[in-house]
Amino acid sequence: MRNRERRANVVSGMKLWTVLPTLALAASCAPLPPPPPPPYHAVGTEPFWDLLIDEHNLTFKLAGGQPVLQPTPRVIHGFAGEIYQSQRINVNIVHGACSDGMSDRTFPDKVQVTVDGHRFEGCGGL
Repeated sequence: MRNRERRANVVSGMKLWTVLPTLALAASCAPLPPPPPPPYHAVGTEPFWDLLIDEHNLTFKLAGGQPVLQPTPRVIHGFAGEIYQSQRINVNIVHGACSDGMSDRTFPDKVQVTVDGHRFEGCGGL
């Protein structure tokens, strides 16, 4: 009986050694995860402000002020665009042409930002 058990263990071990290279090859062929999306940038005038949304933070900066940073929350895909809601910063992006009123540039999105209860409007997406 012991010989049969030893042969079974040897055969079982041989099967494992034939399966491992196949698994390693399959793992190397697995698709790579997609790269993170590029940062989203929005700006506003009167007063001048700047918003950057990346995979880590929402960063709002009012001209002459200190930046307000919040961890980037999970995006809400709304009917007209994206919504981000954090403790201090809320962002509503509406897909539709927007002019900042100071330049000849047309942006693809209208952006409303509320920071610590203060509302700002501007354009974004470039």
